[in-house]
Amino acid sequence: MDIILDILKFSVSGILVFLATFFVLKNLLDNREKERRHQMRIETGKILTPIKLTAYERLVLFLERIKPESMVVRIQYPTMKAGDLHLMYIQQVREEFEHNVSQQIYVSEDLWRFVVAAKESLLQFINTCSESVPKDVPAVELSKILIEKYNETENPPIDIALVVLKNEIKTLA
Repeated sequence: MDIILDILKFSVSGILVFLATFFVLKNLLDNREKERRHQMRIETGKILTPIKLTAYERLVLFLERIKPESMVVRIQYPTMKAGDLHLMYIQQVREEFEHNVSQQIYVSEDLWRFVVAAKESLLQFINTCSESVPKDVPAVELSKILIEKYNETENPPIDIALVVLKNEIKTLA
């Protein structure tokens, strides 16, 4: 009976020592894993932050370039007709967007939705304005209407997208 009691004492104390060692080592390894993940996030942040900032810069440039007053200066030439200008505006917005579509990887889904909505809204706006002008009149007429109506628009989608973009950039700092 004494032998069984001695074996039981040694077994219980051995099990307790094993469990204590197990939990101490598990805690130590978990802490090291957390520290390793933290260091990886820091290193990844050092690499991704400049790339993200570049993506935000490109999206700001995209949104600024598709504003009607910006496109009028770049696209229109004196002998152009309104119908040709309409097609050029649509083509320019789509090309600018396609050139920047990869930036969606680096920005939030919400921001990207605002950028896409701004582009789609502008395309619809251009189409609507061009319907009010005959295709064979000078392009200046369409340009005037686009700029006037855009400036009359309360909270244009492009401006909203720019505000959302700027607010998102502030969260990086």
